[in-house]
Amino acid sequence: MKANQMRVFEGAGVAGLVMLSENGKPIGDYLEVGANGMLVIPKGVNPQGFHIVVAIKDGSRAFIVQKDIGTTGGDYASKSLSELKSFAKGFKVFGMREPIQVRRVGKDVWTNWHGKPGMITNRVDRLGLGQDGQLDLFQVGVVVRGDSASPSFKLLGRYRWRGELRRRADGKLVAVPADSKWGSFNGGSSNREQLFQHPEFRKLLESTNLKVWDGADAVLDPKQAKVNGPQEAAVLWHNEFGSQRGAGIVQMSDGKTAWVQTPDIINVEPDEDGEICLYLGQIVTFSGKVENWGAKADGPPKLTGVKLVKRP
Repeated sequence: MKANQMRVFEGAGVAGLVMLSENGKPIGDYLEVGANGMLVIPKGVNPQGFHIVVAIKDGSRAFIVQKDIGTTGGDYASKSLSELKSFAKGFKVFGMREPIQVRRVGKDVWTNWHGKPGMITNRVDRLGLGQDGQLDLFQVGVVVRGDSASPSFKLLGRYRWRGELRRRADGKLVAVPADSKWGSFNGGSSNREQLFQHPEFRKLLESTNLKVWDGADAVLDPKQAKVNGPQEAAVLWHNEFGSQRGAGIVQMSDGKTAWVQTPDIINVEPDEDGEICLYLGQIVTFSGKVENWGAKADGPPKLTGVKLVKRP
């Protein structure tokens, strides 16, 4: 293994590597990883899919799982991952048993982030639980960037939630977000609190010193901001792994929801990793609305000309 075949996400204590997949099996060597995680695809290869390998430090207070995306609120399980022979002393290494599939419909190219039963998601989850209750959820996966005529594939790593685990006086566990932008740890239909029942989590919990929580429920489940007019909407969530190039859901002034596709956000500069993301509590404006779009003909519309409102 070469240094340029691995992307290290220092803050999360995770490293990722990617292999091409053909007919469901990994092929060739690990791919080289360029700037911002862009994968170097061999010339002439049209990827069918990818296998991810994730490494965490041996003894770290973290574990790797993958979510069942074929069911709303699907379970988090480790059975979709295999522990592999370590390529570096002091690290545990896990690989996906089934590949992330590259989807192609017409000119569109993307990797699955949710879908039908049996469909594999485009990411794995690392849950970390610190000695004093620090809790974070970090995801590593492969996404498509650029346009469909010339797509690029990226090894992406992003925090999905950060905060602290505490315990109520009655013994119930609660997750307190470090910032309201992370929202509720449970994540609504994501049902992340299932992770509290995972054997690896229960093992970590035994050696964790949790503070007592006696705060307000509103802190645990921050609500969306209020909108001021019909062309404004409040962000409910946004996910860089979502849809074809990242996507989220917002709530409009009439209480109905709408999709925001990342390419339709026109005034937000990419972060240091080249990603654009919105968070709970932010307000956007929009110039248009498209009904019956794509495969979501019976779902919420998508907004166009989306701008983040930058209020003082």
